[in-house]
Amino acid sequence: MADSSPYCPLCGAGFDPRLLALGHEVQPAMTRLIQVHQPGWTCAQGICPRCLLRFVAQLQSQRSPTSLQPATAPPTTFPYYHPAEKTVLPQAIRLPAHDGFDGQGVAVAFLDSGYYPHPDLTSLCEWPGTPAWSQMTSAQLRAAISAQPLRLAQYVDLTDGQQVEGLDAASLWDGAGDSWHGQMTSVIALGNGLLSGGLYRGYAPGARGLLIKIGRGGGRIPEADILAGLHWLLEDERWQRYGVRVLNISVGGDFDEPWQRNDVSLAAEALSERGVFIAAAAGNRGHDILLPPAQTPSVLTVGGVDDFNRRWSPLELDEIAHLDLYHHNWAEIDAGDRLLKKPEVLALARWLPAPILPPSPILGEMVAVGQLRERLLAGEDLPVDELRAFLSHLSATRKRQIFKQATTSTAALWQLLRQRMNAHKWIHPYYQHVDGTSVAVAQVSAVAAQMIQANPALTPAEVKRLIIESALPLPHHPSERTGAGLIQPARAVAAAMRAEGGPLLGLPMSGTSPELWPAAPMLGQGVARRYVGLWAPDARGVSVVGDFNDWQVGAWPLVLGRAGWWHGLLALPPGRHTYRFWVEGDDPAAARWLPDPENPARAESGYHSDHSLLVVAN
Repeated sequence: MADSSPYCPLCGAGFDPRLLALGHEVQPAMTRLIQVHQPGWTCAQGICPRCLLRFVAQLQSQRSPTSLQPATAPPTTFPYYHPAEKTVLPQAIRLPAHDGFDGQGVAVAFLDSGYYPHPDLTSLCEWPGTPAWSQMTSAQLRAAISAQPLRLAQYVDLTDGQQVEGLDAASLWDGAGDSWHGQMTSVIALGNGLLSGGLYRGYAPGARGLLIKIGRGGGRIPEADILAGLHWLLEDERWQRYGVRVLNISVGGDFDEPWQRNDVSLAAEALSERGVFIAAAAGNRGHDILLPPAQTPSVLTVGGVDDFNRRWSPLELDEIAHLDLYHHNWAEIDAGDRLLKKPEVLALARWLPAPILPPSPILGEMVAVGQLRERLLAGEDLPVDELRAFLSHLSATRKRQIFKQATTSTAALWQLLRQRMNAHKWIHPYYQHVDGTSVAVAQVSAVAAQMIQANPALTPAEVKRLIIESALPLPHHPSERTGAGLIQPARAVAAAMRAEGGPLLGLPMSGTSPELWPAAPMLGQGVARRYVGLWAPDARGVSVVGDFNDWQVGAWPLVLGRAGWWHGLLALPPGRHTYRFWVEGDDPAAARWLPDPENPARAESGYHSDHSLLVVAN
């Protein structure tokens, strides 16, 4: 239990004990750094944001400007910039999400080669008990997962001309190799990060999934099978029966053909006209060619960006200039009355966290590698009997290799361990990193689900327009390959709330300097004004806490306007200012703080989520 003292154990300053108790959200790398300077300190003792930011600055100063990947022997399969941060950053750190919406009430359909009901697709916040996933048989896995509340609207298997429906279908649980791709896309979009403690969650962890398996086995998907999936949704208005408002297509057709003559494109147009927003992957060949349905006018075609697995800010032009393009396809489409450049938007396409298929034999090795890694990081001795227990899931050949290395040196053991991690793109005992426009489009589909939850009146055309208009331009790359630029999840959802039918129509976005100031209280004594607000209809009070008021809870209260919108005007001096919202409910002990959902500018905080950032020029 956290210390209830109202004083920071590091600096001795007084703070709300509920804020200090958020020490349990401190990142592991930060925890280790603090303990170097403050031996004996634990997260349970708490820490104030002011002290934590000092350690953040220290860690930042130690990061390499270039990846340390080549310095690891053997090199890691992903870039990293500090020895204590050999990991892959979550989606929401690299592209900030709108935390106020999770896609609840929206169903997202997927057309893919196969699926598996991963635990991240449940509605659980934590798993009851501590299941030994890597030691379960396929039957035990199915029993454990199917007993939990799955966020799946339906499953249908249309492979090889059949039509098998139901969550008890054998192909949903068989764990075949072609199940991995659809599991990857659906969990990247809808996963709640259950097996990572919430770290690797998607943008729509409250949405339901409608999983449509198509193809001829082994992952091969002819164009006719994509058409079969679209027809299944159209027949008897099944899309409406299951509440589908978004369709994710991470596969492509056979031939480059004008959309007006292509049956897949025409079916996609028909589904869009009925009210389903469709996002499709541009493809990964790096050529000026698009295959159906990516060349369809109503479809939002998604390409990719490589951010090199590093933090960057949309406020910093030099950091934006370092964003590279993925090798996605592109083309110009004749839409009749105009020419369309596709892809229209981009999303992250490299170093994306994705789950390992639970029934896969790889999972056992992934878990064993993770356990061994933790022991080595802790500098603990590793008796042979414990090493044997850790590696019980490995093949006999690999066991002999590791036993041999373990008797020579720790450095040799580390090298062999890294080889096994690299073989599976290991980032976590249950997750690996993946790439491609298949995973890029999954992020866009999830953001669309958030937008529709925020404003159910949106049409597919409006969802597409708002995503495009809120994207971040990448002028250092050719326009025919970037479209409007990189999707900005937080801004897209904020724009949806202000579109026709949205609850915040006519109100400025938070974090901006609007020309017309709404009636809101003035907070602070600086010369520059910034408007901030939070949609929290169930809150009893909201205040702004930040470096400008020494992170004092309740010092700068917002006022409740219409439709559950709490807002205020901040009068700030020149400089860079970090802040959050402190949200009070009926139970004071359950108060929470969160970054500004509408402000995509973030600053590293040392916690699992970043602070929001306002920059005031001199």
